[in-house]
Amino acid sequence: MRNYFKHTASPLFGVVVIIPLAIYYEISMFFVNRGMNAEIRNAADVMFKRLFEGIGFDGPLAGIVMFASLFIVSALLQGAHREKKGIKIHWHYYPVMVAESALYAMILFAVMALSMNLMTAPALALSPIDIGYCLGAGVYEELLFRALLLQGLMFIAKKLPGRAFLLKGGALLLSALLFAGAHYIGAAGDTFAWMTFLSRILGGIVLGGIYMLRGLGPAVYTHAIYDIYTILL
Repeated sequence: MRNYFKHTASPLFGVVVIIPLAIYYEISMFFVNRGMNAEIRNAADVMFKRLFEGIGFDGPLAGIVMFASLFIVSALLQGAHREKKGIKIHWHYYPVMVAESALYAMILFAVMALSMNLMTAPALALSPIDIGYCLGAGVYEELLFRALLLQGLMFIAKKLPGRAFLLKGGALLLSALLFAGAHYIGAAGDTFAWMTFLSRILGGIVLGGIYMLRGLGPAVYTHAIYDIYTILL
């Protein structure tokens, strides 16, 4: 069991297992945006694509370069260049990780539903496009707010004097605040309400905690499955 937790929390495993979700999302966005003047996409996805477009990679190529870069960086961080046979991805752990993430997502859904008083009748309807949106939110929002923002804040926290536990807690809270606030920005943003804002902070703390303890893969899948739960349940 120790090997399972160690392997599924590793950066390289996390990047590899979220690529299929990103591919599904891109395919669904291709069909939903076909013939439209302005594309409808996840806001975090748009931010990443604009970053790579700024250095000369447009359209689908931006996503390919982005994930290729993530793969290389995660492999180097994990020390693949020092291993004679590279680092093997243990795919037999994958269904267990998905089940683990589904459990976390159910707990997160219960916490969020109770905090926002959103106990409603189940919809029991989910289209392929709905799934695409959910997967895209899981992939790109976790990459932005956890893998980039929270990880960066934790790196800074390690360099600061003081108790590591408190500094990491501060990094987690700040990333959760920014995660919650981002949902109200832009034309497609929600109307601000304190109840939903505080609940999203709580959700950001839970997802950040999963990232810190279990890595990118479980955090992305928890987020994506939670979004699916919000439609079904």
